[in-house]
Amino acid sequence: SDLAEAASGLTAPLVLKGLGHAHKSEAGLVRLGLTHDGLAEAAAAMEMAQGFLVEEMAQTPVAELLVGLRRDPVYGVSLTVGIGGVAAELLCDVATLILPADRDDIRAALNGLRLAPILTGYRGRPAADIDAAVDAIALLCRMIETSPAIDEIEVNPLMLAQAGGGVLALDAVIWNTAPIVQKEDAS
Repeated sequence: SDLAEAASGLTAPLVLKGLGHAHKSEAGLVRLGLTHDGLAEAAAAMEMAQGFLVEEMAQTPVAELLVGLRRDPVYGVSLTVGIGGVAAELLCDVATLILPADRDDIRAALNGLRLAPILTGYRGRPAADIDAAVDAIALLCRMIETSPAIDEIEVNPLMLAQAGGGVLALDAVIWNTAPIVQKEDAS
């Protein structure tokens, strides 16, 4: 299949994501643990998809975060951080800050979550790479603060590896209020 050929440089297990929907899991547009041979069948079952993304499966995270940034005409930009993944709405464990927020503010928001002990190594489990998470969240804050065309950013989940292992955005959506126009070179 075309998908298997396009993914030939990737190492299984693979993830297939159907594009065109913000909440892919709820729409049945995520298939995990696939081989190259299983991509075509999985894609055929995703009738609502407007395209596909194939990725190597990420390692099991220590924790997953939800990171949301939203521009409001009255309050400015707000940052919401919380426990993420498919249970984000179910757990509803979030903290919200109004920007600007520095790294200390972001770290304090993460430490204030009910499930913060998961981030710091609950019951002998490894601690998550909180430093990398704070850095990534701070970069997203800077991105929306310096890009007026961006109305909203959502990363869910932001996968946190063990301390020192970094973070990886497994899914993200950016909403623009105005088209982003590239200036042509006048030379």
